[in-house]
Amino acid sequence: MLRLLCVVLSILHHQAYGGPVMSKRIVGGTDSEEGEWPWQISLEFEGGFLCGGSLLTDSWVLTAAHCFDSMNVSKYTAYLGVYQLSDLDNAVLRGVKNITVHPDYMYEGSSGDIALIELEEPIVFTPSIQPVCLPSQDVPLPMGTMCWVTGWGNIKENTPLEDPQTLQKAEVGLINRTSCEAMYQSSLGYRPSIHLIQDDMICAGYKQGKIDACQGDSGGPLVCNTSNTWLQFGIVSWGLGCAEPNQPGVYTNVQYYLTWIQELVPSVMFCDGEPSIATTTFTDLSQSVSISSDLDGAFRENLKNRAHTQSWSLVTIALSLICLCNGLLL
Repeated sequence: MLRLLCVVLSILHHQAYGGPVMSKRIVGGTDSEEGEWPWQISLEFEGGFLCGGSLLTDSWVLTAAHCFDSMNVSKYTAYLGVYQLSDLDNAVLRGVKNITVHPDYMYEGSSGDIALIELEEPIVFTPSIQPVCLPSQDVPLPMGTMCWVTGWGNIKENTPLEDPQTLQKAEVGLINRTSCEAMYQSSLGYRPSIHLIQDDMICAGYKQGKIDACQGDSGGPLVCNTSNTWLQFGIVSWGLGCAEPNQPGVYTNVQYYLTWIQELVPSVMFCDGEPSIATTTFTDLSQSVSISSDLDGAFRENLKNRAHTQSWSLVTIALSLICLCNGLLL
């Protein structure tokens, strides 16, 4: 995110992959059911909730690069099988062996906001701890597809999730990059000389806002149901505020980084499927953007990753920081 921000400022075992294990806040979300999203993990830094993440294999977690201000692995802890952050008695704890941040990542809002965590010891899969499946490169992702984002982040801007801090879920629609870029330009009143929505990003949410990820959801997964299999297409990355009109959530596009992921995690599972298409359509706003000069301090002030004292979903890394992020277990 930092690279994008700087550029903008310059101008402006059995593994049931993806399978539902049990029969069944994020802003505008609802409580999930226990075991509903078994790949979610909670990542802590020095004992405090940091980020969410998703489980890819018995030893690897997928999350966001912006979660890691420190690369000291001894400061991080991953919790698996977490439902409520206030009750970690039944969660499985693992230390972190390695953290690999994508080399393209430079700052909040930049491309390359993706990271992999290798756990100190493999975990044993249970009904509440299962890996997510990644989409193969040829799986289409039609705009308007309805997907789900999960996490323990704020329920609105600057308002943390209350105890018992139950994992939240929210359904959001995919928005194409052109429309997403136009929405942000319309909201800001500026047209920067570079795109805010880079090639490795996808957007999800609603033109009217109201439902979105928020601070603390960082690193968590955006999953879509394809032929009764959950595939992770996105990683919670950044946004302006939370659930505001014309400011949908921005996610790292997992398919963009499949080769990089497979190089580090050869055992990662890829799945095929056809995402179910939403009836909702999103209007291309590219012709209705109000234009101004360069972005000013308002953008710098409001551009936020989704790391915070409350994490999105999946892995909790114990950091000594108040900032929270989410990660995915690989």
